[in-house]
Amino acid sequence: MLSYRYRPSAAKTSTSTSSKKRSAGVDFVAPRLRKLRSGSSSLDLPLATIEKTPGKVYAFGTGDCAQLGLGESVLSRKKPANLAVLNDKNIVDIAAGGLHNMALTQDGKLWSWGVNDQRTLGRSGDEFTPLPVEGLDDVKVVKVGCSDSLTVALTDDGHVYTWGTFRSAEGILGHSKEKEVQELPTVVPNLQKIVDIATGTDHVLALTSSGQVYSWGNGQQMQLGRRIVARRMLNGLTPESVGAKGMVRVGAGSYHSFAIDKDGKANAWGLNTYGQCGDENPKAENIPSVAPIEALEEERFVDIQGGEHHTIALTKDGKVYGFGRSDSHQLGLGYTETPGSEDPASHKKAIRKPTVIPGLPAIQEISVGGNHTLALSKEGDVYAWGFGEMLACGNGEEKDVETPLKLKGQQIENCRVVKVAAGGQHSIILAVPAE
Repeated sequence: MLSYRYRPSAAKTSTSTSSKKRSAGVDFVAPRLRKLRSGSSSLDLPLATIEKTPGKVYAFGTGDCAQLGLGESVLSRKKPANLAVLNDKNIVDIAAGGLHNMALTQDGKLWSWGVNDQRTLGRSGDEFTPLPVEGLDDVKVVKVGCSDSLTVALTDDGHVYTWGTFRSAEGILGHSKEKEVQELPTVVPNLQKIVDIATGTDHVLALTSSGQVYSWGNGQQMQLGRRIVARRMLNGLTPESVGAKGMVRVGAGSYHSFAIDKDGKANAWGLNTYGQCGDENPKAENIPSVAPIEALEEERFVDIQGGEHHTIALTKDGKVYGFGRSDSHQLGLGYTETPGSEDPASHKKAIRKPTVIPGLPAIQEISVGGNHTLALSKEGDVYAWGFGEMLACGNGEEKDVETPLKLKGQQIENCRVVKVAAGGQHSIILAVPAE
């Protein structure tokens, strides 16, 4: 995912969203699931969200809004830098939002850092240093997602907790119909048996154990899969089904949404101005409800995520596709328009046809930031590409990365990366000692 709200006081900024993500019988194996138990309940939760071996967290990119977690004096890092305060916390997963981050411990607790303007950290105290999220003492978190001004946590018994607020083009929309800003984690009512979550800039998706997808938040770009009347925008803050069945994973871009079905087929809905929903028709500016991505129907996918206006999709066999906006090389293809294209919308620098990104080894995990992407290989190497002015690609230079570039750094020389998380202007990774 995904998001880009910037503080007005930030020294550097890029595009800001506050101004104004079939065939039966095919031998596809759904993303592996791990059975977790809590009391008498038992739910299938994505294995990919849980790392067995605790690791160390590293950050790089721009940190003038506290998003690096390296202290108030560190405003940027060109290469991965260790967050020493988390080294003994047994961190097994990470998540990055526009300007804040979460780290998940082995025993299901959260540590947060970054901008706390709308209480996205779920705690009070220093923004520049990781500190424990409050109010989750009696639950075990197994997955966490960061949107723009909201944080979402999934527990081992299938409940969802949220805190912070949603925003719309007009400003703060609210956390719920009853609460404008939620300061501490609170359970989302009427949602249960949830096995996966995904966050866009200002919307959330939740997948049930029966394969249904629920959405809530801001629906101005049809990212909720249902029409929200302007005078009743608060209705979008209540989770409702998008009508999809048989899904096994959800994903999100800033203003568009995804779901993968049990046969590995990718579906999308929401904003499509650059073809980021996989619909190549330049007149299809929005996809109002769940629709299959026909250009990808021959492939089987295990993950699909979006940035502000682009999309990255990962196949079962480790190939990576890109489509959507490309003016900052968000797609890693080495060009910003399809060569020879006569697409009338080509002036928008978009590659609407889903295209395999060359130059990558077999990939096991992706994370899509606002305008950059991190891809983790099965060997534990990280590849980055896209918008580079904020140093979020870790290449050490303030320029765009046109094609996938292997991440290097003195502090990770003898490490194997196990998790990646791309934010709005920064990136974080989780690494363990190389074997």
